[in-house]
Amino acid sequence: MKNKWKITPVSLFFAAGLWLATISCAAPLSSNAAPRVEKTTSGPVELIITADPPQVHLDRDILLSIKTITPAKITVRLPSLDNRLAGFTLSGEFDREPVTQDGAIVREHCFRLTPLVAAEYRLAPMAVTYTDTSRPEAQESWFATRAFVFEVAPVGTEHPGATIRDIRGPVWIYPAFKTVAGWTAILALISAAIWALYRFSRRIHRAIQLRRMSPRERALNQLGELLKKDLVGKGKIKEFYTELTMIVRCYIEGAHSIRAPEQTTEEFLVTASHNPSFKPEVVNKLKIFLQTSDLVKFAVYQPDKEIIDRTLATAGDYIDTDEQYHDKAKEA
Repeated sequence: MKNKWKITPVSLFFAAGLWLATISCAAPLSSNAAPRVEKTTSGPVELIITADPPQVHLDRDILLSIKTITPAKITVRLPSLDNRLAGFTLSGEFDREPVTQDGAIVREHCFRLTPLVAAEYRLAPMAVTYTDTSRPEAQESWFATRAFVFEVAPVGTEHPGATIRDIRGPVWIYPAFKTVAGWTAILALISAAIWALYRFSRRIHRAIQLRRMSPRERALNQLGELLKKDLVGKGKIKEFYTELTMIVRCYIEGAHSIRAPEQTTEEFLVTASHNPSFKPEVVNKLKIFLQTSDLVKFAVYQPDKEIIDRTLATAGDYIDTDEQYHDKAKEA
């Protein structure tokens, strides 16, 4: 039987290439740099800090080990690393099982440090405390470690023959229409909310100011605001008389405790005529004022400018010269 497989130079070359490719793919990427080790000794305590790898690579974490070697009777306490790291975030920590070595206890605390983009990478000095448990009255002692400053590994050290350069400069990409429209709508809603909050706060502030005023001050202030609206000049005579009569009625309620805003003109005049706070001549003026206002509001009566000015003057004079209210305020 003839052999179907023939060994040729081409097949040998292909097999050698496949073998080299397999070896290169199987070889792990590892750093040949030895871990960095720093030792500190104080009394019976030996402290060893180890960093692996010794330099900062932004694409890998650093395993930081703090090992203490002490006699069995010595208890060591390490501070927290949360506020002592610069340029790192603490991603995890664990303790190895204590080991007895030449009569001493070896304890190892391990921390996983993830580097951030920062100008400096360091572990600040630590105050390490220890106590001799064999002496009940022994005081706690301590010593400080030196700052542990990390060096940053140069970029491109794994491939020294390679060069890094920009193929082309950055290109501005215009955002999509939906994105622009969405952000515009959000900004419009935020602006509307801010404006509504501003108007609402102004109303609350205004209401607080009015509540702190006396009935007379409040009514005179409201008369001034009514004149600023210029409702008469805009031809809104009915709205003007409605607001004017409400100002007078609210003043009467606040100054004389008569619920004038909720009463009809006839009901109010009956109540006022039986109230000693209202003199007959004052009741007569209020009667003319309120009846004229009712004609404008309910009978589509169109008064001329002279009647409007007289009505406004009557309301202002009554509020400003209400003797009965002023006498009560002075007595209070």
